[in-house]
Amino acid sequence: MGIKIQALFISDVHLGSKGSNATQVLEVLKQYQPDYLFLVGDIIDGWLLKRKFRWPQSHTNVLRKILSYSKNGTKVIYIPGNHDEFMRDYDDLHFGNIEIHNEYIWKNTYITHGDLYDGVVKLKWLGILGSVGYDLAISIDRRLKSWGYKRSLSKFLKNRVKEAIKFMTSFEEEIVRQGIKHNCDTVITGHIHQPDDKIVNGVRYLNTGDWIENNSYIIYDGDYKVKYY
Repeated sequence: MGIKIQALFISDVHLGSKGSNATQVLEVLKQYQPDYLFLVGDIIDGWLLKRKFRWPQSHTNVLRKILSYSKNGTKVIYIPGNHDEFMRDYDDLHFGNIEIHNEYIWKNTYITHGDLYDGVVKLKWLGILGSVGYDLAISIDRRLKSWGYKRSLSKFLKNRVKEAIKFMTSFEEEIVRQGIKHNCDTVITGHIHQPDDKIVNGVRYLNTGDWIENNSYIIYDGDYKVKYY
């Protein structure tokens, strides 16, 4: 039995991609027993699966654990992102303890993946090109590490690209603006793969990070806390 907490937030696992640290995700899921599990987008990388299907057992194990949560009383809120946007066809669907929403408000906190407010990702072809390029960078990265290189090419590229996106679209400010619009004093998002907890324009901004480079997540048990595997 895991540690009892009120809520667990994870995003950007990218199941189906080479870079997904699914084994570590599963270990974290086993560590906690939350009342709520928030899947804040890009849990499955549908873009890459369309191009080349790759699905190891460790990725299935993560989905099985999520389903076991729902069977054991945890309410699972799935908030799709741009990589698993096929789930948006089922917006506001309820089945058992699993619900699907584009956005969700919980304890005066506005929760959304974030891609809906990213002007670059709205240019879908550019986003797909970036996704394919990043997956290739991960493959190169692992080969370089096998040769003894320590610097991460994929992280270098992701940091450069994501910082540019944040600059062009004022991502954090826009997410906060949406939070204010929904009368919330806290926002939780993912998408840019950068874990964070800070105040932006008077609103607490939290980002779950990712399970490619940072292996980060958020828990709530009276207060929010960003944690790392």
